[in-house]
Amino acid sequence: MRGLTIAAALLAGWAQVAQARAPAQPPQADGEHARRLLDDAILASASARKLDLAQEVVARFQRAAEAAPRSTPALLDYAIALDRAASLEQAEAAYRAAAAAPDFPELRFTAAARAASLALDRGDAEAARAAAALARAALPDEAAPLVVQAQVALGLRDPAAAQAAARSALVRDPEDAGALCVLARAHLAQGNVGVAKLLAARAAKSDPEDAEPLLLRVEIARGAGDPAAELTAARAAVDADEQSARAALALGRALVERGLAAEATEQLLRAAELDPHAPAIRLALGTVLAEQGQKAQAEEQLLLAAKRAPGWPEPHLELARLKELEGDAKTALAEAKVFLRLSVKAPPAGHPIHALVQRCEETLRTRAQASVVQ
Repeated sequence: MRGLTIAAALLAGWAQVAQARAPAQPPQADGEHARRLLDDAILASASARKLDLAQEVVARFQRAAEAAPRSTPALLDYAIALDRAASLEQAEAAYRAAAAAPDFPELRFTAAARAASLALDRGDAEAARAAAALARAALPDEAAPLVVQAQVALGLRDPAAAQAAARSALVRDPEDAGALCVLARAHLAQGNVGVAKLLAARAAKSDPEDAEPLLLRVEIARGAGDPAAELTAARAAVDADEQSARAALALGRALVERGLAAEATEQLLRAAELDPHAPAIRLALGTVLAEQGQKAQAEEQLLLAAKRAPGWPEPHLELARLKELEGDAKTALAEAKVFLRLSVKAPPAGHPIHALVQRCEETLRTRAQASVVQ
């Protein structure tokens, strides 16, 4: 299935991406110099795993891209190098440049899909929609770009638009598992659980080796309050695709809720290895580490989640909880206020954030009064 789930494949390394694309070709219009620079960068990338030369690899791919500024392969390789080095804003810009290049439509689509994913993580709706438009321009007659468009709409909490794009994709390919899954999630968001189940079954039949329909079953079971079915589906998703970071994340979450913290941590660490920059994985890992009393490690993961997705409120809620446990009422209150500011809708009266804010404010008032008395 193609779409926003390509991140792990990209981050796995240049060699795997190179095998998945058209045979490597030097950028003809840019000459032998550009080809040598690209070959040099690829060799450096292969050695970087052992020597931890991420920045040097980025610099070499950058030189290759600058020597061939209209070459989709060179631009995409530079974007992937930035992505792997956690320079995500620069990576997103490089992906957009690759998506707008004139050749290699499949690679342009891959670049656009990843740019859309990074934009969604940042909470930038305009950039995500623009990247989806680049995906459509790369492969105008295929279903895959419409799936990306549907995924972007769903990520922006617009299930009606997601349904429309997914249905358009299914007109082009009635058995596209990605389109079926997005359509199912859109129905699930609107409370149409029965329709979502039927679409999930259809997607699983369409592509039995795809973990995505099983992950959809995880979401359906979670919504129905059926933890046993959720855990079963999550284990099946991991079995279907051991390289799926999202499957490992789903299993980790299910295990946490069953009280199996050690196994959950193992799965979440594996998910983080498969997709090092996914904010949802860092949030889940930070939360479970906090529950295990590993406060420093938990804070590190939660800060990474907040950095990767600056518009997402949830990491700040967990940071507020963690800081309150540490006795740092001032920082806890600051994080709570960030959570409230970023929340699209004001949390309801019974939300735990309100009690946390009251406790922190009372603690700070008490300390201030004690300081005046002294």
